[in-house]
Amino acid sequence: MSRAVTISILTYKRHQHLKRSLASVLPYADQVAEIIVVDNAAEPELKSLLAAEYPNVRYIAAPSNAGCEGRNIGLRAAGTPIVITLDDDVELSSPNCIAEVESAFARDSRLACLNFTVTGLDGKVLERDWCHPRPISHASREFETHFILEGASALDREKVLSVGGYPAEFFLGHEGVDLSYRLIGGGYRVLHTPSVSTTHHAAMEHRPNWRVYYYYTRNGIWVIYRSFPASMAIPRAVAYLATMAFFSLRAMQVPAYLRGCVDGMRGLSQMDRRNLDADSLRHVREIRSERVPLFGRIQKHLRARIM
Repeated sequence: MSRAVTISILTYKRHQHLKRSLASVLPYADQVAEIIVVDNAAEPELKSLLAAEYPNVRYIAAPSNAGCEGRNIGLRAAGTPIVITLDDDVELSSPNCIAEVESAFARDSRLACLNFTVTGLDGKVLERDWCHPRPISHASREFETHFILEGASALDREKVLSVGGYPAEFFLGHEGVDLSYRLIGGGYRVLHTPSVSTTHHAAMEHRPNWRVYYYYTRNGIWVIYRSFPASMAIPRAVAYLATMAFFSLRAMQVPAYLRGCVDGMRGLSQMDRRNLDADSLRHVREIRSERVPLFGRIQKHLRARIM
């Protein structure tokens, strides 16, 4: 048994999906220190179900549904240096994933997050989940990124908690981007790996249609404000809000978008602003240097809606 790795699954009222995710991780039970389920719904029936059917899985009820704070709860509860974090609609699908994760962190003392490859049910890399600053054709390569897949990655527990973990005030949306910038600012590395793959079922339960357009708009403003100096933040914010306006108009979610804009601006006074220093900004530009050209990004947006 490895004493280096914990698997933490975040769930919210999706028992059938959770069972499938657990079925995918239980084969690794003898290779990890612990499997944790963090329940953002704090359902007594789920606690009973896990006790009856999965007695070796540790159940933790979140005090309330605080979104991404549930990931921090799992990180703080783990007693190992590495924590694999999964959403309840994600399955591990690599036969040697634990060994691959341990090997990656052993090779690189600066590694803070290892992003897994996310595929659909057909085994192909999911374009809707591909947010790295490289073309999807690079999915078969290992490379540095500034994006964190919150529900399909492995984290260095100490490094992540040292920069504050996921921003609880975000609830959901862009919390991985915000965390990645703070890790980069701390001198750490965030990688994509093709060596560990997951299958994402993209469950739609408890996802109201307006949600992403509100939270992505609001949180996008916050990420930019928290991470970049004014000279960079203003043009980034203008470009980002124009993009979200397009998405929202196409999805007929303009009211959610406008609420996101208003709440994003109102919330700035409460944000902990930690602008990236010059070296970190330079490094982010290097990471983004192979970004898909604008025309290619527009084509992707026209092909696929935000979920």
